[in-house]
Amino acid sequence: MNKAITRVFVVGVVLFLALIVNLTYLQVVAADRLAARPENKRQLAKELRIRRGAILSYDGVVLAKSVRRSGFYHRTYPEGSLAPQLVGYDSVRYGRSGLEKQMNEVLLGRAPELGVRSWLDQLLGRRPTGADVVTTLSAEVQRVAQQALIGKRGAIVALDPATGALLADASSPTYDQRGLEDEWAELTVAEDAPLLNRVTQGLYAPGSSFKVVTAAAALEEGVVTPEAQFVDTGTFVIYGGKVTNYGDAVYGPHDFETALTQSINTTFAKVGDKLGRGRLVRKMRAFGFWKVPPLDLPPGSVVASGRYDGEELLSPEAKMDPLAVAWAACGQERVLATPLQMALVAAAVANGGEIMVPYVVEEVRTRDGRVVDEAKPSRWSTAMDPQTALTLNEMMRRVVTSGTGTGAAIEGVEVAGKTGTAERGDSTNLAWFIGFAPASDPEVAVAVVVEDTLATGGAEAAPLAAKVMRAALAAGRRP
Repeated sequence: MNKAITRVFVVGVVLFLALIVNLTYLQVVAADRLAARPENKRQLAKELRIRRGAILSYDGVVLAKSVRRSGFYHRTYPEGSLAPQLVGYDSVRYGRSGLEKQMNEVLLGRAPELGVRSWLDQLLGRRPTGADVVTTLSAEVQRVAQQALIGKRGAIVALDPATGALLADASSPTYDQRGLEDEWAELTVAEDAPLLNRVTQGLYAPGSSFKVVTAAAALEEGVVTPEAQFVDTGTFVIYGGKVTNYGDAVYGPHDFETALTQSINTTFAKVGDKLGRGRLVRKMRAFGFWKVPPLDLPPGSVVASGRYDGEELLSPEAKMDPLAVAWAACGQERVLATPLQMALVAAAVANGGEIMVPYVVEEVRTRDGRVVDEAKPSRWSTAMDPQTALTLNEMMRRVVTSGTGTGAAIEGVEVAGKTGTAERGDSTNLAWFIGFAPASDPEVAVAVVVEDTLATGGAEAAPLAAKVMRAALAAGRRP
């Protein structure tokens, strides 16, 4: 009898301890994760009673705000389709994305940086007051970028090279946040992926726009000078294969500056071969390849550029034969990059070799207008020395004045840039342009990519870049 009672007692103690452990896990360890689950209706109902803070552009345009109906607050998007992939959505049914997700605690008034008021609200069980998020986006530059992409697939990103602040983040095709609830089923299965932010998540062969990276490595390593002489026969044979020029063009005798101006593949293949895999990859890493740019967005919303095998990012140490190195130096082979990464390549040249941390949240303001958090620009990477950046700046100006990038020219403003035309093997191209303006005192750096086009980067992407840079310059330098 005593043994039976003992066994019951032991079992009871074990079950009681298991209950304590489980409750501790649910209420402490997993509390935040469980609270954030979309199916947690109790949490959602609680949050719907909080007046969520607004999201605004740098120039004061309201991108998202909350309005009260029937005792609950509902999210509205006054501009509808202005930067929807970046701003994101806040939906009872479908959860959150973009800045709505990244800045959720701030918008709900529960973030530590909001100070004692927020802490007391939570301690006393009072309803918190959401704070506003002011982004770095210029509403006008964003509009111009999105209008430029109407009817196309692609992306445009513009940023301030001196600070890293994003001025525009345009992805096409796009969607209207005001129709999200009704159109969700179609949006999630659409072949052209309108919910995808192509600026930060789209991976593309950069084509000849990547030659800026190759040129930086070659100039800094002393492999070439702008005056170095080459002879192009239309073909460079290496390691049992060959590199050819776009359209099978033949350029004959020329110098390295002309090779960048006219985007001569064979010359860059030769330079890549002289550099070798190690030095080329080392320079790619200095520009930020193989790292996820630390933009203020949820995990997975920004991806790393580099060499890919399908969806797998290859190690920087992965083997490359000489033919692979030659084509990689031209921005083909397995090299894939996001438009954000290529904008940072242009920004590095514009900013004397330094790449600033890209950011999109300018400041956080309480409801009474008090600034409680403010962006502080900082360096992300040193891509090259200042002299190399200056040399490339001058070479890239020639691309726009007399080379493949004349479509990016702006009257009265000196523009520097580089085109790219990545052939996809199905008779269509990826058309690229990266650049900055004014070349002597840069205020804006851009990257443009257009998918599924028969045109070149100079014909398709460069004119779009000119529109966006012109709008950014008209908006004025950020204080």
